[in-house]
Amino acid sequence: MKKNLCLALLFSTCLATFVTAQSTLSHTATPIDSRLYAIHSGEYLESLQSANPFLLKRWAFYLDHSWYLTDLPAEKAKEAATTVRVEDLDAINILLLEKQFALHRDWEKQTVIKIEKTDKAIVLISGKRFNELLNEHLSANK
Repeated sequence: MKKNLCLALLFSTCLATFVTAQSTLSHTATPIDSRLYAIHSGEYLESLQSANPFLLKRWAFYLDHSWYLTDLPAEKAKEAATTVRVEDLDAINILLLEKQFALHRDWEKQTVIKIEKTDKAIVLISGKRFNELLNEHLSANK
């Protein structure tokens, strides 16, 4: 009798653990950064939640950490090879700017991009440095 009770209890515990592991609470989808909808369709982004959630995480990190805004002294403005138009300096979507203005990041060095009608510039950090930052972020958030 004790054997049957122990087996029933063990089976119940295993079943409860399995059900909990399969619940939607334990398998939360990778959130989609709203800025990505300006570049990709919702259908594509939603498919990435299951097919390639790492890419969504990488893009979300990229949107905030692959560039910075800085003052551009007049003497340095001539050195900036590219100029872009930005409507709101507080709401820059770097992926959208890269798409609209065909911006390209250098692997080894940062790229300075002048913002039209301002004394500001966007600095794209090097691809190598971005990967280092991403790896640090991923290691810290395991």
